Amino acid sequence: MLDYLIKIKRKSKPSIFDRWVWKMAWRDSRHNFSRLFLFAASLITGIAGVVSIASLNISLQGELDRNARELLGADLVVSTTKKFEPEVIAALDSSKAEQALSSEMFSMVYFSESKQSRLVSLHALGGNFPFYGEIETDPPGAFATMKKGGHALIDEPLAVQYSVSTNDTLKLGNSSFIVAGYVRKFPGGSGILATFNPAVYIAHSDLDSTGLVQFGSRITKRKYFKTATEAEAEKLETRFRPILKKFGHRMETVEGRKEDLGEGFQSIYKFFSLLAFIALILGCIGVASSVHIYAREKTDEVAVLRCVGSSGWQAFSIYFVQIFWIGLVASIIGAGLGGTIQQFVPILFKEFIPGDLRFELAWQAVIAGVVLGVVVSLLFSALPLLMVRFVPPLQALRANTGLTKTFSRARIFVIFLIVLFPFLSAAYQTDWVSGSLFTVGLAVVIGLLGLVAVGILKLARQSFKRQSSFVFRHALSNLFRPNNQTQMLLISIGLGALIISVLNITRNSLLAQVEFTGGENQSNTILFDIQPHQKDGVVNLIKTSGFKANQVVPIVTCRIREVNGRNVPDIQKDTTDNIRDWSLTREYRVTYRDSLTHSEELVEGKTQYTKTLQPGQAKHDSVYVTVSEGMHENLNLKLGDSLVFDVQGILVKTFISGIRKVDWPIDPPNFIFVFPKGAIDNAPQIWVAATRVDDSAKATKFQQELIAFFPNVSMFDLRLLLSTINSIFEKVGMVVRFLAVFSILTGLIVLAGAVMNSKYLRMKENVLLRTIGARTKQITYITLIEYAYLGFFAALSGVLLSVAAGWILCRFFFDVAFAADWMELGLTMITVAMMTMLIGWFNSREVINSPPLQVLRKES
Repeated sequence: MLDYLIKIKRKSKPSIFDRWVWKMAWRDSRHNFSRLFLFAASLITGIAGVVSIASLNISLQGELDRNARELLGADLVVSTTKKFEPEVIAALDSSKAEQALSSEMFSMVYFSESKQSRLVSLHALGGNFPFYGEIETDPPGAFATMKKGGHALIDEPLAVQYSVSTNDTLKLGNSSFIVAGYVRKFPGGSGILATFNPAVYIAHSDLDSTGLVQFGSRITKRKYFKTATEAEAEKLETRFRPILKKFGHRMETVEGRKEDLGEGFQSIYKFFSLLAFIALILGCIGVASSVHIYAREKTDEVAVLRCVGSSGWQAFSIYFVQIFWIGLVASIIGAGLGGTIQQFVPILFKEFIPGDLRFELAWQAVIAGVVLGVVVSLLFSALPLLMVRFVPPLQALRANTGLTKTFSRARIFVIFLIVLFPFLSAAYQTDWVSGSLFTVGLAVVIGLLGLVAVGILKLARQSFKRQSSFVFRHALSNLFRPNNQTQMLLISIGLGALIISVLNITRNSLLAQVEFTGGENQSNTILFDIQPHQKDGVVNLIKTSGFKANQVVPIVTCRIREVNGRNVPDIQKDTTDNIRDWSLTREYRVTYRDSLTHSEELVEGKTQYTKTLQPGQAKHDSVYVTVSEGMHENLNLKLGDSLVFDVQGILVKTFISGIRKVDWPIDPPNFIFVFPKGAIDNAPQIWVAATRVDDSAKATKFQQELIAFFPNVSMFDLRLLLSTINSIFEKVGMVVRFLAVFSILTGLIVLAGAVMNSKYLRMKENVLLRTIGARTKQITYITLIEYAYLGFFAALSGVLLSVAAGWILCRFFFDVAFAADWMELGLTMITVAMMTMLIGWFNSREVINSPPLQVLRKES
């Protein structure tokens, strides 16, 4: 290198494009390539996470744009949960577009061969639906067979779960059907919906024969339209919308479906992209931390360069060029890794994606990732590298001379850009509001995590007994070694542990909210669509089966006609009114009773009065009702306000007497509106019964008898809902853990870099230890215990903060009781500690095994 130093010529305006600077950067990097690349390795994980999620989002949005019509199955869909009025039918039939129809409802299905039953979503299809896309079945011609009648198709997961084969028999209501095959793909369907509501498909002409369509049965009817052009579809939409809004029916278009799916996946994308952003921020901190150590070690070399005529800017440019090239290489590797991961991420998201969408590498995400990586490497390395400009030439002759200057306008500008970067990056991946809030929140979390980690370290150092083993005391002291980056490692590793722990706490809290583990009065099985003449028989069956009928309540369907003297159409026209439109047009299912249940609490007003009232008198006399908390805000109601309900054609005027707080999951069913006894007792109604079933064998026998005697009655097992939600959490948790590992991996890479940076210092320390009698075995134990401490304290910091964060989320966001699995949290701590210990030991093997003479020769 000496021949290059002799050729140095001082320049008035040093430039990063100086040829000599690039030559010096190359010659110096050849001896430090492995260290420089390790600095940027933390950047690779962050860029890989960002690129993989961004590429997934871009390709998904492109597929949704291309396949929106196939996902809807038609150009226009009109749906309702009641009968279409003659005026609506006339308007729909006036269209020249091709039509198809379907009716969907919940029903019990009984599999004759396995003698098992469960609640399914029954789809009765008529016409040539789907107009776009295909229903993929096994065997291929099963759909055509089903349309001829007498046959049924079932979702493949349902067939697998209940061991149903082609040509087996199943029973729906009063009719038996031969299984024609399995459905693997259905337009608009998705794996996640099939998990909640597995479907059975029959021909629409077979629906009446089942006897399932009775008064009170909740059926969703859909009409599908196929138009010749998109312009014709838009005209139909414009023509249908006023009359459909008048009667409270829904309409869905291709564009609307695309927007709904896009918004849903955008929310998921924002969530996961922000998790990847955490890994990127840790990569930024890792780059700054590693370059800071690297720059400090280069002060002697910089001093020599200054002695032979180099300027401070030239010295800065040498290392800045090194970081630029290493950052570029690392960014390309990270983007390539992210593109590779993107091919596997859809497998994790498969359950949430409708249809069979293909994914291709999004080059714009790759290019953006490379640019982002280069910006990160330069921006976060600039601050520590700027300090080398102020290394005095005297440093070459006298150690610890100090810097000639510690601050400059360039440093102020870089600090400004560093503060601005997280906001810009998070906003780019989401939006300004979400990005800014997330950045501030992340800064708070990192700050708290740092404070907790420092507090734990200080407590451990003060409380450690002096009479403890030398190995344990020295391992703890090593955490306070200069350039050890202990606090940085605690934050980066602890943040990954925090993410995983918060996920586990949230999952357990939400599952505990759904899990019905109370006393014998806590219902976990709901029977609905019970006709009035069947009520006594169903209750008797519950009791003879060894169960207790916890609730047997009537349900009356009705709609709102007036609010405080104003009819619904007038309110809808008033754009200044803050009443939610859906709360006006929806169908309400209400009940009547004279007391509160233990899942309700009166927060304002009084309970309803018991008043005998004949339906014919309802137009003139008033009834007092209570409303659930929350819905009174949607309808803009307060105590004393009036509502007019259309109860099966009879208008009933009511007044709000009280507002109830309802704990919806406890002891269902629960209701939005509750009438007094005597007001709507004679209205057409169905009944719902609730009981608790714990024994699986008894539950199976009970289901079989229920289907045999009351085929139209459906049973909903909340234990099945619990297991379904649990499986969904596992799938979501897999993705979150996958991205949280990026954060932990970043911390471990920074750990490896810190070990390499302090390698020579550790070697000298080991020489001193051996001089006073330490053996290799003891030094190995010290190293292992040191990193075990580091991993344990990092995980402990993350878990402690996750408990606080989890409690806040449960209390103020999800509004559920806090429930943590302490064994899972303990396992997280042990796993993180073990990973840290193994990585630290693996990178310290050369330090442990270096002979003392080699170090002494270097010293001499």
